[in-house]
Amino acid sequence: MAEASCPACGAPVEMRSGLSVSMVCAYCGNTVVRKDRKLEDMGKISALVEDASPICLGAGGRFDGEAFDVVGRLQLEYGSGYWNEWYLLFDDGRTGWLGEAAGQYFITFELPPGKVGKLPPLGDISPGAKAGLGGTNFWVSDVRNARCTGGEGELPFLTGDGYELPFADLRRPDRQFATIDYSEDPPKVFVGRSVDWSSMAMEGHRTFDGWDE
Repeated sequence: MAEASCPACGAPVEMRSGLSVSMVCAYCGNTVVRKDRKLEDMGKISALVEDASPICLGAGGRFDGEAFDVVGRLQLEYGSGYWNEWYLLFDDGRTGWLGEAAGQYFITFELPPGKVGKLPPLGDISPGAKAGLGGTNFWVSDVRNARCTGGEGELPFLTGDGYELPFADLRRPDRQFATIDYSEDPPKVFVGRSVDWSSMAMEGHRTFDGWDE
């Protein structure tokens, strides 16, 4: 959509992806939602816990030769830690996610519903189990229930502090990676692979004292 004004403070707001539904205004912190080509103010429903992530909104990188920009973030809490899911907009119009947890990075894309196949119920899935996704066998590495602590930038859905996310992570020895998001019915599946920081050729990211790429 073309640039519009935040209904709360009047600052310029632009959702770059046609799939984005909500955005946190960078000026007033209110969440705005796109409805019928207009923006509606939802108030302050999102908060973030400060972390030391090198990634930030406006940073960019590359994956499989295609450039992307970081346009949003979802921050989640699980047990004793946090991780980030950065929303990516690629130059070819695709959107994806860059998961970041404990210095590990994963880029994934949503698998079309027609390719998901039959998924095991959350209660029947456990670490070590095998599951077929999109014609490929994965092994379950983790099953948890996370809680959203906040978000920023633009996102393809509306969320805020307290949003529950039961999920299962799956891996393969060749670095392929997948997540089953059980917060929706039917569950959503995201498939991709783990990546190294250097392979993404990130630009415009945060730096810290002693930072060494």
